[in-house]
Amino acid sequence: METACIQETERQVELEDSVIAWQDKYDRLYESHKRVQKVNQSLEDKLLKLVDRNSGERAQLTSDVATLSVRLAQANFNIAKLQREIERYKSDINLAIQLLQCKPDSFMPQKVSSLPVDIQSKVSAYMRLDTNSHSDSEGSTSGVGTATTASYKVLPASDSPPPTACPFPPTAMVYSMRGLGKC
Repeated sequence: METACIQETERQVELEDSVIAWQDKYDRLYESHKRVQKVNQSLEDKLLKLVDRNSGERAQLTSDVATLSVRLAQANFNIAKLQREIERYKSDINLAIQLLQCKPDSFMPQKVSSLPVDIQSKVSAYMRLDTNSHSDSEGSTSGVGTATTASYKVLPASDSPPPTACPFPPTAMVYSMRGLGKC
């Protein structure tokens, strides 16, 4: 019985040593677990802040994209409109050149006094602006291709028909805007 008691005592000491070792392991694991939880909590907070910031930036970028898309559509519309106007002006200029090439002598400057009152004021304003900004050069053309009283120039048109075949009647008039103050 004594031997059994000694064996039990030795066994109890071993078990106590084992319990102390396991208690130490448990304490270390528990401390590690607390540190990992703190790290995880701080990482989760950082991640949530990043998500909030990125969602705000995404909303701002979406708004910017929508605004820029509207501006792009408006710019494309304006470009298309301006291109149509350019084509219209090209055809108008080609028509004026063709008319001038047909019979340049049949086009004469209009007198300012024979124009309507509102047109007279616009012409006068244009004449004042024109004399302030431009100086007359020798043999310059006036208006839309009509000549001054000294001489005139016929502008060549790349796609105009030859001067002998004139498809337009000689009765058309081109209003001259320069040199009208002398009338």
